[in-house]
Amino acid sequence: MSLSLRYAARSHVGLIRDGNEDSGYAGPRLLVVADGMGGQAAGELASSVVVQTIAQLDTPALPQPPGDPMRALAERIDEAHERLHTIITENPQLEGMGTTLTTFLFSEQSVAFAHIGDSRAYRVRGGRLEQLTADHTWVQRLVEEGRISEEEAGHHPQRSLLMRALDGRGQVADADILMADVQAGDRLMLCSDGLSSFVSFDTLESTLAGYADPHQAAESLIQLALRAGGPDNVTCIVADVFDPSTGGPGSSANAQTQYIEMPVTVGAAAEHPGGAGLPSFGALPAQAAMPGTNTAGNTDEIPVDTPAGRAARLRRHERREKSADDTEGPQVGDWAPDPKNRRWVKPAVALAAIVVVLGGLGGGAYYWTQQQYYVASDNGHVAIYKGVNASVAGFRLSHVYSTTPQVAVSTLPMASQERVRDTITATSLSDAQSIVNTLSVLGQDCTALTTAPGASLNPSVTASVSPSAVSTRPSASGSTGTRPSASASKQAMVTPPPLMAPSPSPSASIAESNQLSAQCPGASGDSGGGGSS
Repeated sequence: MSLSLRYAARSHVGLIRDGNEDSGYAGPRLLVVADGMGGQAAGELASSVVVQTIAQLDTPALPQPPGDPMRALAERIDEAHERLHTIITENPQLEGMGTTLTTFLFSEQSVAFAHIGDSRAYRVRGGRLEQLTADHTWVQRLVEEGRISEEEAGHHPQRSLLMRALDGRGQVADADILMADVQAGDRLMLCSDGLSSFVSFDTLESTLAGYADPHQAAESLIQLALRAGGPDNVTCIVADVFDPSTGGPGSSANAQTQYIEMPVTVGAAAEHPGGAGLPSFGALPAQAAMPGTNTAGNTDEIPVDTPAGRAARLRRHERREKSADDTEGPQVGDWAPDPKNRRWVKPAVALAAIVVVLGGLGGGAYYWTQQQYYVASDNGHVAIYKGVNASVAGFRLSHVYSTTPQVAVSTLPMASQERVRDTITATSLSDAQSIVNTLSVLGQDCTALTTAPGASLNPSVTASVSPSAVSTRPSASGSTGTRPSASASKQAMVTPPPLMAPSPSPSASIAESNQLSAQCPGASGDSGGGGSS
């Protein structure tokens, strides 16, 4: 039985972020969501590269769906992994760049899905919602070990700490690749954590089951995330599965809405096709930046013969038409601010707002700032700051509350170093102290592993992240599978603080030691890292 898809994809930058690091793609036989990380547009680049690479599975150059979708996904994910590795190798300032990836690939007789990170895939069957993926985060590991509840996980300060992501490090990508239990009548939903972290499971279920049209469902989910505060980029794809030979619910004979089966690209991959508009990061190889891009002048775009290229062009054309219809006043040819200059507008407005607030509220506003805390670097050491990381007319609104001399920033894993330098916002003093304790443990482990060859983490206090910890967790469908071209080892993105639980075996502890050692400064081979999506 051959299955087909009716789909809709939406992405929104959110209400706080300046740029969209999410990317998404939906086509007749392929669904992809990626949530980039890394800062300085590196997250946008990472998710765009990966989505464009995976989208080649849906190109007209391959008129027939792959006979082995698991192998096809594995090979394309490895290619995306290599592209990221090349970019980072030639542009060291992008160290720490990475992305999540959740994708479904449909073939004639089967459906495969791949997953790495904390983006999610859900399935609605018979009106009931079921999560098909498990987050590759430290907090999810705590939930699976029974140390915290699902409710506690939703408010945990380290809930975005990734254990695994697609980041170009190591020999192969470390994604879960399985056969999916999908049948006609199912509805699939893929999303970044900008949706799943802020909209409850029950609300997701009622919304997905309440709209017959996937476009309406996707738009409603985006709006729900924005109403919840929209602090993160949010991307979702809603796809209905049907059998075209039987005229099911998704067939044109029964559907109230007629769909045009055109690929849809959203987020960073649509906003920056071919890398256009992203910083060049020096001599960025054209083939590494985007598959098949044209590097002549500023016309970098996805080739027209790929579905991602056609989708991006269609969306830009629609936006231009809408802008021409809706805009009054200055038209084409009138002055518009340079995008690079526009980046300075928001900081200037924010500074002016702070001045007004302080002038209007006086000591009350300043008192509020002094109840805030964040973690940053102080003379090369991890420190807790009291106040907000800003200044008004040369007056700093924060000061060092406490310094931790025994925790040097240079001893931390590379991703943790980046987070400290960018500052880590805390919800309270106790939260800031918890963050410092976490960093202290990471620094101690790195120091032990890089100064004492052959050292390993204490198995009595460290939980394992061995392959069995992942493979023994049943999928929502109960199906299992193995990746054809990936090794069995699991590379942790960021090793969490020790957990008071025995390791299943000494070999598991050694494997985890090797994973952390590869991420620590001064380690031989690739440096590891991680981030928050």
